Amino acid sequence: MAHKVFLLVCALIQLSTAAVEVPGKLVKSSSDGPFVAFAAATEPTCDGVSVYTTCKDCNNVLVCLGSTQSTKNCTAATPSTPFCVNGACSATYDSVAGCTPSGVACTGVGFYPDAKNCQIYHYCEGVDEESSVYECPPNYVYNAETTLCKQKIYATDCVTVKCDENKIFVSYGTSKKYYAFCQFENNVATSIQLLKCPDNCNFDGNSCVFKCPGTGNYAHADPVKYYQCYYSGAVLTFMTQSCPTGKNYDKDLRVCVTPKTTAAAPTIIE
Repeated sequence: MAHKVFLLVCALIQLSTAAVEVPGKLVKSSSDGPFVAFAAATEPTCDGVSVYTTCKDCNNVLVCLGSTQSTKNCTAATPSTPFCVNGACSATYDSVAGCTPSGVACTGVGFYPDAKNCQIYHYCEGVDEESSVYECPPNYVYNAETTLCKQKIYATDCVTVKCDENKIFVSYGTSKKYYAFCQFENNVATSIQLLKCPDNCNFDGNSCVFKCPGTGNYAHADPVKYYQCYYSGAVLTFMTQSCPTGKNYDKDLRVCVTPKTTAAAPTIIE
């Protein structure tokens, strides 16, 4: 009996600890500019005799083959392990060598998980801008539902994108909010873009589908349209409505309004 109580207490402590979520640390700001790989005082070279590997920079492995040498770019060859650490491609970067993870080209605004590294996440300020990069503490992984870092208890807590050449879009774990587009070259995923469904939309495996959160009007991706949610019997359903000509839907007022125009600055004649 005492043994069972002890196990129960341990389980409760573990669950309590796991429930604590913390913010990540900013490791690269979008204002820092493009990622720059570390540069050694003397660029690594082969000794001309031995067979071994070493890191040429943050993303390239220098392969020494006796009197010859070659370079392997981890980012291009193995996108899931884009960094070079101790002469091999790795999913994690070598911070001791001065490496930092690269930002991504933003597809929207807000927080986004990293496609390949569950300890990394991104914050985007605008479409097509470079993201700021955040890193979770050791033994923590990013939780896309809360935009915080949670303790890694199980292997499944680490969520990454699993590309499928037979699909246009793929899910990000079990998320209904995030999904991804993978580009392939020679059967290898060469780039992955994380995408996010609009508010009140869920990814169904193929596209983002609107789901009524309640009755009333809700914003549509097209500014001149809106969703009108209502009950048909016991089923909550919706219709897509269009605003009158010359009006846009205001998601705060939840009605169609005439867009505000900005008056031109007066011309000063000297």
